[in-house]
Amino acid sequence: MPQDAVFHETDLLHRARSGDHDAFDILARRYTGRILATSRRILHNSADAEDNVQNVLFKAFTNLWQFHESALLSTWLTRITINEALMKLRASAAERHRMDSACSTCKKQAPDVRSSRISPEAQCIAKELASQAMKSVSADLREAFVLYAVEGWTQKELSDTQGIALQTVKTRIFRARRKMKEYLRARAA
Repeated sequence: MPQDAVFHETDLLHRARSGDHDAFDILARRYTGRILATSRRILHNSADAEDNVQNVLFKAFTNLWQFHESALLSTWLTRITINEALMKLRASAAERHRMDSACSTCKKQAPDVRSSRISPEAQCIAKELASQAMKSVSADLREAFVLYAVEGWTQKELSDTQGIALQTVKTRIFRARRKMKEYLRARAA
């Protein structure tokens, strides 16, 4: 059993709030994988995702006093992760330009529809279309959809974390799906 597994999260939180860097390091090791995975899903770039992990851990450490123990630490860290990643996306005009360039390159290469195997070009186009469909949805709808459909959060967890009614969460997920379908249908026509 790893040495850090014997420490309870509550004890580590109290120690970290008191300035114990080792306690925070243990917490960071426990959640770095989840933070990185969430960052990669949003940013679609490993280097940016790794930078985001560092930003999230720094922000978490400096704002640990704001964490309310009535919530899960993993939920709080995921919230910070998403916020940091979305801020990076908003600020990155170069990233948007790179994605547009990749899209035009992939669209120039038509997939072989006779093949039963999905070609790399078709995979590229499908991935780009999915990314563009996600971008066509507002940030609040996209966030609810990603947390629910990709991260596996329950609607109740989303409601509690975001401080919104459960019905609002359900509506956001439904609208995100509908808007992405509409976007994809318009591109297929």
